[in-house]
Amino acid sequence: MDKIVICSAVMLAPEGDLLMVRKKGSSYFQLPGGKVGPEESREQTLIRELKEELRYDVSSMEISFIGSHSTQAVNELNTEVVGYIYLIKLAERYAFEAYEELEEVLWISRADWQSYQWAHLASEFVLPKWLSGDFDR
Repeated sequence: MDKIVICSAVMLAPEGDLLMVRKKGSSYFQLPGGKVGPEESREQTLIRELKEELRYDVSSMEISFIGSHSTQAVNELNTEVVGYIYLIKLAERYAFEAYEELEEVLWISRADWQSYQWAHLASEFVLPKWLSGDFDR
């Protein structure tokens, strides 16, 4: 089985909605972020990926590491994904657009999260914490 290492962001709007993205050709919603590049730290990867995918610079923002999780990748066969997850609380809600390999970017609320097909990393690690209010503290 192949293995990829990624860094992803739990980006929260002030009212607690969660930013999720969907790649072109995929039906799964996942956290914004991507694969760690050679010679990059995890934080550098996260900053680069958010600039590429969302045209959003988080380099001067507070970024908190919340944990890592390993699971089956949804968009790559026979591949384990190891995700390093960071929390970014936004001061205001932005209307992000999709760039690079993204097809869709949207805010998901606790009232409508069941309307979407979640990637394993988000559903197994982030969803329970988000629904329980862990990130609101």
